Amino acid sequence: MLLIISVAGSWSRASGSLKSIWSTLYPESSREPVEQNCAGCAQNRVTSHYDPILTEWRVEYVKQQILKKLRLSKPPEVSLSLSTLPKPLINGHVLQLRPGTPLAPEKQVESFYGKTDQIVIFPKQEINDLMNCRQNSNHLAAFNPAACFTFNLPNEMKFVDVTSAELWFYKELDENDVFNQTFVLSELDHWDQGGSFQKNTIIAIFESTVGEGWVKTDVSFTARNWVENHKLNHAIQIACSSCSIDRDTVPISLEQTLKPFLVIHTSPLPQKNRSKRNSNCLPAMKECCRDQLYINFKEIGWNDWILHPSGYHAYFCRGSCSSVASITMSATPYNNVLTRWLTMMGNATEMKNKIVPCCSPTQLSPIQLLYVDSNNTITQKTLPNMMVEACGCM
Repeated sequence: MLLIISVAGSWSRASGSLKSIWSTLYPESSREPVEQNCAGCAQNRVTSHYDPILTEWRVEYVKQQILKKLRLSKPPEVSLSLSTLPKPLINGHVLQLRPGTPLAPEKQVESFYGKTDQIVIFPKQEINDLMNCRQNSNHLAAFNPAACFTFNLPNEMKFVDVTSAELWFYKELDENDVFNQTFVLSELDHWDQGGSFQKNTIIAIFESTVGEGWVKTDVSFTARNWVENHKLNHAIQIACSSCSIDRDTVPISLEQTLKPFLVIHTSPLPQKNRSKRNSNCLPAMKECCRDQLYINFKEIGWNDWILHPSGYHAYFCRGSCSSVASITMSATPYNNVLTRWLTMMGNATEMKNKIVPCCSPTQLSPIQLLYVDSNNTITQKTLPNMMVEACGCM
């Protein structure tokens, strides 16, 4: 849940205000009793939503929610330089859900923690140590330029279902590019435990029209077999059967920012249209509404480990729920009951103040994060209940 704060009294009493905010954020850590004469939402004294202190605490609350949903106690210490990552990763082009495609709003029952959607894996060796290989036991790639890469899957892959997988590599120019180039993708293994007899299994044969640029090929079937058989270490060979045989190496870039990588998708997301939202706040609006709150990961110092997005709109709820009109606008299951009850109470102000609801989120949606953990593994997770979609009186 995102933070909604209703505080009675003047904000000039800074120390008291901060204690009240902290108590609202983390009630389990507050040892001071709440004032008994504070009617909270019933008083309907809405503090300035533009107050910088209040905004700071809202942002801090969102930060804590992100860490908890990622099962982290603090931001990870990343040794991987983000400037050396391939551009498709930095630009978010490998995300399973493309920018602009809405996520489905949350169901009532939703796991608190983030769900892994995809994992990005780089070759095990340092780029300078990747050996160029030619394998002559496979007649489809015999004596053709080839390169070999070893990928180690993380242990968490044992507990997920692979929905799809792609291998990305950057193709360099070749003198035979006037025609489509044919690539042969194989897995290198051994028939025996001692490693004396080599076994090569063809994964894919495909043509590429790319002269120079990123190429991706589907390896879903192979990745599923890896996970189902609980085998996490694999050597992959990429050979070009149509490239110039005068080359010593396959025309695949081994530069740091253009290195190959494997993308494994582990959980599909339903892509549904957003349900209709209630009113967004206007400057003079006093009724319950949804207001702006943007979390900028660069401004909070998290852009060194969160790759995508650069930020997101969290929103928050503010406004009064004292009038019949405000409750009528709310899409809550019991708004009709409250409306009729308030109408019947008439001028019984004291009784109405005791039961007037608070302006709260009525619908939340998840966000997706592509981030680097302390093991330099790039993971995409879906964090539930991180964006307010609609507000109402509850």
